[in-house]
Amino acid sequence: MTKHRLSMEQRFHLEAAFREIDYCEDIEKLRALTKQIITAQENEKAFAREAMQQIRKEMEASAAKRFGFDWGQK
Repeated sequence: MTKHRLSMEQRFHLEAAFREIDYCEDIEKLRALTKQIITAQENEKAFAREAMQQIRKEMEASAAKRFGFDWGQK
């Protein structure tokens, strides 16, 4: 898995979450926190995927307009 550069704010939030996990002794709280983390991660991936799809559509539309192609109709 590729590591990406995190901002200072992201590193701060990550460290705070790690500390909360390390000191937590309540299994139900750990379960809830784990579910929140997984949900946030999946939402982030969905957002990135949708953003890439939108960028791709915009690039294709721009190229079609520039070069006179009509990729949207067959």
